[in-house]
Amino acid sequence: MTPEDIRRLLDENSLSMSTTRTEANPFQPGDKAGMVHYFCTLSGPGIDQFEFYTSNTPDIEPGDVDMIEAVVNDVKAYRGCVGYEDFLRLFGLNDDEDRADVVLAWQELERLAPLVEQVADLANDNRRTVTTPAASPGI
Repeated sequence: MTPEDIRRLLDENSLSMSTTRTEANPFQPGDKAGMVHYFCTLSGPGIDQFEFYTSNTPDIEPGDVDMIEAVVNDVKAYRGCVGYEDFLRLFGLNDDEDRADVVLAWQELERLAPLVEQVADLANDNRRTVTTPAASPGI
């Protein structure tokens, strides 16, 4: 989903996003020093409870679209992994370097994946809406 797709999705489906700055992102693996963290809730018709965390560097002031795009990209990376061992390699870890923070990130992405797919389905449903062309006079 492009940022334009996300903005259209929010507008066409009356979805809203609330964000709260937090002290930490419990699902972000690795070094969190110097990061800014947010707890986000996406809500509206057709959306189950969709809550997630996102983090960025302090020089970025993310908007709703940016935060949704970040979680969509995280889920894409998760979906692109053949399994957990492949997921470890995203962080430069070997199969024997199992870390609790990476396990937690894996579990969170496993929870978020169906929610992101639900949001993508809403976007696809809007694109599939067929409008009946007006009949031409005299035909």
